[in-house]
Amino acid sequence: MADNRFDTDLKVKNYVWSRAGGHCELCSLDLTQDLMTLTPAKLGEVAHIIPASPKGPRSDANQTAAMSEALTDDPANLMLLCPTCHNTIDKTPDGYPVEDLTDAHLAFIEGIEFAANVKKYNIAAGVIILGQHFQTNNSIDPSELQAAMWRDQYRLLNKPVQILLPEIDRHGRDERYYENVRTKFKETYQRELTHYRSEAGDKPVIGIVGLADMPSLMICGQEFGDRIRHEIYSSDRNTRLKWPDKSAAAPDFTFTFSGVKDRVNALVLSISADIPERDVLAALPDCEIATFRIPIPNYHAVRNAAFIEQFGFQLQIALSLLEAASAQPIHVFPAIPAAMAIKFGSLLSTNHRHKYAIYDRDSAGGGFSFHTYLN
Repeated sequence: MADNRFDTDLKVKNYVWSRAGGHCELCSLDLTQDLMTLTPAKLGEVAHIIPASPKGPRSDANQTAAMSEALTDDPANLMLLCPTCHNTIDKTPDGYPVEDLTDAHLAFIEGIEFAANVKKYNIAAGVIILGQHFQTNNSIDPSELQAAMWRDQYRLLNKPVQILLPEIDRHGRDERYYENVRTKFKETYQRELTHYRSEAGDKPVIGIVGLADMPSLMICGQEFGDRIRHEIYSSDRNTRLKWPDKSAAAPDFTFTFSGVKDRVNALVLSISADIPERDVLAALPDCEIATFRIPIPNYHAVRNAAFIEQFGFQLQIALSLLEAASAQPIHVFPAIPAAMAIKFGSLLSTNHRHKYAIYDRDSAGGGFSFHTYLN
């Protein structure tokens, strides 16, 4: 002790550091790393709200040496601050009264506790949809979805559920086949969701990813719905289920539509690749073509979750315009990633009464043909 100023015990200081997560409680600066050398450091200072001395800043006439001694090791009276914030509050104590510093301290600690408990509240379930119509084997490792959801602060209670869609028989992908797809997804999804609810006590967040044909993924998205808390993940050949760039801004989606009333409308979704008008007209002659696209369609367009959300937001507006123009079914020609096919289907689960005729290419590079209706 010097000049009636008491020193805080080292164990208490270490506790204050741990409680604050190594960040300044006023400006949130990371105090564990040197910003110049990017090496580990310990740059913070343990500061007193009520001073460690009767003569310190924010003391009053009633503060005794005994009170100062008791307060100097009281964690409730201590904050972790960067040197700049520490100097500021002590040099200008009138601007940082005890009540204000205490409120700021409590709010910061509550924030730390909330962040630490996010996974407790973000109980989640994982769903993997796999089609069996591809010539090559397609699979998604459940551990990849678990890791992707863990990175987004979700905690899965169980291993992700894999929904293996029906095999295609000699009749091909006809209406009967897609009814079987709908039934298989609905039965498995509802059964497993009930299981999760019994453990979580509430609706979990659903993480969903799929590899299947476009109509099947849209059907699954529609059955899944848009009102359940969910995250749709995209499988990229290079990065798998890890977002290529979480900070990338969503591209500009453009919607081109003449607005002619009461025509047969074809909605072309050009995200993964350009769809030539001739391919649409070959399958649906004399239609009015509306195009929803990004500037340069490509197979690696999905950079992060924001891309999928923006796609859904902008497409919902486009669908409303199409539905207002004609009461006839809207014919959909998609060249979109699997994640967006799921998102498209989920959009149709709310406030849409039109029929949507879904087309798909018969094979890689082949022409389009009608496959099923969504309504």
